[in-house]
Amino acid sequence: MESKPILSRFRNSITAQSIRRGLTLAIPFLTLGSFSLLFLNFPSDSYQTFLHNFLNGSAVALLTTLYNISLGSLALVLCITISLSYGLLAEMDMYILYPVVALCSYMAFCGGIQDHEEYVFNAEWVFTAMFITLASCILFRRILKLSDRMEKLHTTGAEYLFNISIQSLFPVIIIIAFFAILGYLLRTAWGSNNITNFGAYIFLKIFDELSDNLFGILLYVIITHVLWFFGVHGTNTLEAVSRRLFEPNVSVNQSLLLAGQVPTEIFSKTFLDTFAFLGGCGCALSFIIALCIASRRSPNRKIAYVALPSAFFNISEIAVFGFPIIYNFTMAIPFILTPVVLTLISYIATASGLVPVVTQSVDWTVPILFSGYKATGSISGSILQLINLVVGICIYIPFIRRSEQKETAEFQQIVRQMEQDMEAGESSGNLPLFLSHKYPYNYYAKTLSLDLKNALHRGQVDFFYQPQISREGNIHGIEALLRWQHPVTGYISPPVIFALAYEGGFLNELNSYLLNRACNDARILDPQLENDLILSINISAKQIEENGFFDNTYMVLKETQLSKIHFALEITERSAMKITDSLMDDIKKLQNNGISFSLDDFGMGHNSILYLQEGIFDEVKLDGHLVTQLPGNGRSRDIISGIIRMARSLDLRILAEYVETKEQRDILAELGCGFYQGYYYSRPLPMDKLVEYIKTAGNTAEGQR
Repeated sequence: MESKPILSRFRNSITAQSIRRGLTLAIPFLTLGSFSLLFLNFPSDSYQTFLHNFLNGSAVALLTTLYNISLGSLALVLCITISLSYGLLAEMDMYILYPVVALCSYMAFCGGIQDHEEYVFNAEWVFTAMFITLASCILFRRILKLSDRMEKLHTTGAEYLFNISIQSLFPVIIIIAFFAILGYLLRTAWGSNNITNFGAYIFLKIFDELSDNLFGILLYVIITHVLWFFGVHGTNTLEAVSRRLFEPNVSVNQSLLLAGQVPTEIFSKTFLDTFAFLGGCGCALSFIIALCIASRRSPNRKIAYVALPSAFFNISEIAVFGFPIIYNFTMAIPFILTPVVLTLISYIATASGLVPVVTQSVDWTVPILFSGYKATGSISGSILQLINLVVGICIYIPFIRRSEQKETAEFQQIVRQMEQDMEAGESSGNLPLFLSHKYPYNYYAKTLSLDLKNALHRGQVDFFYQPQISREGNIHGIEALLRWQHPVTGYISPPVIFALAYEGGFLNELNSYLLNRACNDARILDPQLENDLILSINISAKQIEENGFFDNTYMVLKETQLSKIHFALEITERSAMKITDSLMDDIKKLQNNGISFSLDDFGMGHNSILYLQEGIFDEVKLDGHLVTQLPGNGRSRDIISGIIRMARSLDLRILAEYVETKEQRDILAELGCGFYQGYYYSRPLPMDKLVEYIKTAGNTAEGQR
């Protein structure tokens, strides 16, 4: 079996996604705790004096509290965010139970939290907490699927939550009891409560004999970053190792100095924090600067700009989780290789005497240059940091470019699939729900929905305009075609845009934006016209159903004072529009004020005749698929001929789109169609190009492209 499908399946599994999303959700808490620690321990004597005297020490107490409830309770934070993410991915109806089950299972495994000497939610317990969290969530999901017999306990007429609670009764009891028994057996077998934190216990055993040599320090760096890559907070998971086995070497060096001897111990936690972990795990500062230099994707550059200030204080979560590096197998090599290379460079520089050994413990939040000088007491420590920073940047750059190419291609492929799903849904009448948890690409859809909303606020959604030409070659009208160019995936089809806005709850906002945008463009174009022109704006059935749509449309169009441009609202025939008395009144109100209605894609479905019967529309647009088949398909010709005769009998304008050749235009003219739109005349144009087209086309739009 090929490795690529295996890696892909793992990356897309519920377990992997829940870890990644849980870590992302934890970013605010990690950042809060990191900056609280920074403000608590900033290495300035005058600052520390001020801090401890300010408000009689209240500032210290406040910062300590903020640290303790965030980064100091990292195991608790991740237990909640990961289990909540798992629940949302696995079982929407019962998602809220997953964090409760995970927390209770973890505390049951630990034997409660009252009798422990250590706080079981601190950073050293992260590995154990994440393992028990995922195990309990997986078991809970599987037992729920097997508990069909619990449906016998269903009480008809009882509250929904009551029945959900009863259904989960036995799974909850079984899982929590299982972890309580498992933890008890482990503590009994080892005769110590320490085994409960088996993550720290195992790693302490591994490094017990390896702490004083190069192999041991490199193994520590590699394991730390492998854990980070798989979503485990590696630095905190191995906190016990670094604190108990490495950091005492600084005290040894200080004792040797006091005795008038030369310090000899190279490796320590401060050595790694200062020279290998610049900006946090994976030498995050090098990664972020490389991202600023090499990234061709504006979202990634923005992530880099947002993450850069915190990376100077070695807070790496925003960059590592935001890019992301987690489960990004292209980035695994530089993420692990960079700190290994920097460790070797730093070891050589120190062992050769170019840089003094570390003789002063430095908190990990102290920024680059300051930390190098403070740890070694020499400017050469700061110079070594700069060299390491540049080396890390050079390692990251090619991998960032490769990763962006792969992720862009993947995102584009998914968006194209969404467009295909929408097209298939429009044809079948069963539209996809992109933001539903059941839709396979809902996470990408949610990303697009949020990006679309931000694009509206920034004015990044545009109109292109495609001319509509009369049989005589005059410009009859223009159709406003929605264009949103996503910075990663390129242009996204309008049906997907409207679906995302509708499901995201901001369709009214999109409607208002588009109406105002079209009216602003019309004000620019109107003074430059010699003859009257119809401006068609596409709307969907979902837009019509939104409260206040017609009133808002009427007010916006009424306030747009134009002399030559007349508005038409174009509704696709594939949109299932409910004809009601209220709808008819709203439409008549707009028609009485000079706004016409056009029926797009006429001829595709069963709604066409019904809509014409109601007398709603002033114009019909022939379905483009029928038009493209005209030259070689007699049935298409007969269908179009029948549509034209019927439309003319109802005194409706007939416009054909997708007119791409002179042959198609000539056949349509012969059949009685008087207006045309398509590439034969012009592609959709931005406003400035449209103005040029109108000026140069004049009365001879024939074949303008």
